[in-house]
Amino acid sequence: EVGDGNSFSLWHDPWVLGDSIVNRFGERVIYDSGLPRNALISSVIREGRWEWPTTSSDLLELNNITAAIPFRSGRDKVHWMKRGGTFSLQQAWMSLIPHSPVIPWANVVWFPKRIPKHSFCLWLTYCNGHKTLDKLHRIGVTQSDTCSFGCGLRETINHLFFSRPFTASIWNHLLSLCEYSRGGGGWEVVSEWSIRKLQGHSFRPWITKLALAAAVYHCWVDRNNRLF
Repeated sequence: EVGDGNSFSLWHDPWVLGDSIVNRFGERVIYDSGLPRNALISSVIREGRWEWPTTSSDLLELNNITAAIPFRSGRDKVHWMKRGGTFSLQQAWMSLIPHSPVIPWANVVWFPKRIPKHSFCLWLTYCNGHKTLDKLHRIGVTQSDTCSFGCGLRETINHLFFSRPFTASIWNHLLSLCEYSRGGGGWEVVSEWSIRKLQGHSFRPWITKLALAAAVYHCWVDRNNRLF
């Protein structure tokens, strides 16, 4: 809110309906006004009234716009986001960080009473971040991309979780303990199913999310133990 005008930059602070004069009109308006670049709002206030130079159409428009902006007694005052809003560090941080679309599997990975190392491994799986043999073979790190469990197929994330017979048997057994009944499938099928079925906070979805994260983690650890 504008008070005595001695606290805000005339050109660069967002005091004109939430925007700065330079953003609205460009740098030329400073030159046209004859006022210095570091001028304060008080430079265009005389005896409690706006007094703008009238040397350009932009300045005439500014005079009309600011006519509707009231003065307050005392010093200038900053409000947060909206008039009367209360400043908080959380709101400041949220306004500065970039916002991305909500990830559909976020609640499957990050949930109350999770096991952190299991959830981290599951997060990598949803992000396709594991260095499976198909990736290592592609860049020449390994000579073969054949699954380490001896099934003869290429090791990919989709195959590892839970398309191959060994890991599929583990996952299907855990599903039955959680009272879910469904057929097999690789990670593409499992991830799509988990997003649809495991969004709730009741006991059954919660324990199934724990089971999924544990299955992914221990299958990955077992795979690493076989390779290295």
